[in-house]
Amino acid sequence: MPSDLTIFAATYLVFIEALLAAAFLVPVLLPRPRTEWVRWAVLTGVMLVLAYVFAKIGGAVYSDPRPFVTDHIRPLIAHAPDNGFPSDHALLAAALAAAVAFARPLLALPVAVVAILVDWARVGAGLHHVADVAGSALFVALGAAVALAIAPTIIRSLRPYLPDWLVRPPPAPGQGSA
Repeated sequence: MPSDLTIFAATYLVFIEALLAAAFLVPVLLPRPRTEWVRWAVLTGVMLVLAYVFAKIGGAVYSDPRPFVTDHIRPLIAHAPDNGFPSDHALLAAALAAAVAFARPLLALPVAVVAILVDWARVGAGLHHVADVAGSALFVALGAAVALAIAPTIIRSLRPYLPDWLVRPPPAPGQGSA
């Protein structure tokens, strides 16, 4: 039974995490002003792109054969014997937690716990070493840090090209447009 749970978690838990993240994000973002939506979208988009680029560079620079190749064990899930660094599943899991953190940091805690379970399952299934999943989390953290630093500049640059209803704060209650 534990191997069935590990197989399930290693394969499908990241999709459940995505649903959980969406369930947290929708009620948090919907009532906020559209300017907050733009901020969140820019932060998340930049973080995703950078984390992916960092992961590709990291995978090209560092090779870590998968545990079933180096330790001659049978993985719980059939997989190609390619470079295990970094873990794509762990990258996505960490990115989902970061996306929720951009909207409401405390809500990211349960999503981060699920991300850690995804990581644990990938290692437990014999598909990755701990360094593979830790590297993924590091790449997302770096992408998030850079996104936080450059997002205001990107938003200022995009503002002239976006429709007013998306980038202008709504009028204060009791004030209409004249």
